[in-house]
Amino acid sequence: MEKELTTVSARIQKSQAEEIERLASKKGTDKSTVIRELLATALQDKRIEDALNQVQAKKITVWKAAETAGVTYREMVELLKTRNISFPLSDQELRREIEEITTTSTSKRHQ
Repeated sequence: MEKELTTVSARIQKSQAEEIERLASKKGTDKSTVIRELLATALQDKRIEDALNQVQAKKITVWKAAETAGVTYREMVELLKTRNISFPLSDQELRREIEEITTTSTSKRHQ
């Protein structure tokens, strides 16, 4: 299933445009494809960064952060480790983690 595309225009530095052209040539594809891939990667990185920041600020649980960022729980735990963000382990946060995991697991089984 192909996703609907829309046109967006933006001014970028000449050096960035040249780099996009080099990447497209190297991959044997068009500039639009390269830009879409780069944008998708940047957006994913931003979602992960935002989720990690919210965990660090203790605004959301690790489970919710994984869901928000579009990664697995294990991937989120690994991201916490690599960024030296401590895992929230207070009793209240641990209960909240377990509750979210069981609620999400139960609701996914019933779908």
